[in-house]
Amino acid sequence: MSDAVKAVPLLVRLLALSVLIETLLFRIFARGGVYFIDEETPWLMTTGYTSLVFLGNVLFNFAAPVALLVLALTAVNLWRQRGGLAYGALGAATAAVAMIGALLMVGLSGQALSFAYFAASTGVVLAIAAVAARRSIGWPAMVFVAATGASYISLYAYKGYGLANGTGAWSAGFYGYGEWLAVGGILALGMSLRGYLDRRSAVLAGLIAMMALGMLLGRADSVPLIATWAFGLSLSLPYPVYVLALWVIAAMSLSAIRRDEPVLAAGLALVLLGHRALPLTYFNDLVLVGLLLVALNARPVVNRASARALFRISGSGGIAGRRF
Repeated sequence: MSDAVKAVPLLVRLLALSVLIETLLFRIFARGGVYFIDEETPWLMTTGYTSLVFLGNVLFNFAAPVALLVLALTAVNLWRQRGGLAYGALGAATAAVAMIGALLMVGLSGQALSFAYFAASTGVVLAIAAVAARRSIGWPAMVFVAATGASYISLYAYKGYGLANGTGAWSAGFYGYGEWLAVGGILALGMSLRGYLDRRSAVLAGLIAMMALGMLLGRADSVPLIATWAFGLSLSLPYPVYVLALWVIAAMSLSAIRRDEPVLAAGLALVLLGHRALPLTYFNDLVLVGLLLVALNARPVVNRASARALFRISGSGGIAGRRF
């Protein structure tokens, strides 16, 4: 079992890469086909399109069990660490999500099982916040974890606990405000950019954000469709706010890679690539894995001025690296 637990970092990298390609090919590119594939489209283009969408679908089905496996192995690792009540609660709730998710994956269903899944997911989110607070991961990362967690608890309440059956604007608003929380959490994470950001990562993230903005300028009618289908977003906030949030989390993820923190980068990416509408437990599993990785691997940012001052005072070594 110890060797299996050691495989988690490799599985996390593989999961993040698979989900990224799956998102681009299956969730985004597949929907884009409605704009350029018709009866008069050349056979070669149609074949290439269907092949790429098929690859995305394969990775979609591959990533789902890998996410559950990562949750299960992380639960084992948390139990083995014996880090106290918060870690124990997180391990138990994570194991419950993995087991219930496996039952749902093999075809079992029912209201009781769905309720148990949402309840276990709520437990994971709350325990993640407790562990993040105990580890003192820094207030930007803490706000990111707490706001994203609260955002998904609002989804569980809306879709898992019967709030969607309510009447009036309050129930729908409760669902929509969760999206605002998630975006706000990402923007709060940007407060640590000054001490963490890598310049090349900022430029590359800027190109990604510009492509997202270009969609609105070039094909505005595709933006709501892709936002809903690929990410479950209602776009209830001004679109530039979403573009800014995309830049922040892309820049942080790419900076983490360049600072040799691929597991942390994978966690940030998985939160971004989740799906707020939760039509499948797979999307929720991705977000839980991402939040787990951030809570367990993030560190407070040490800005350069503070690091130099500490180096002068201590007279030895220095700060090995800056993490948020």
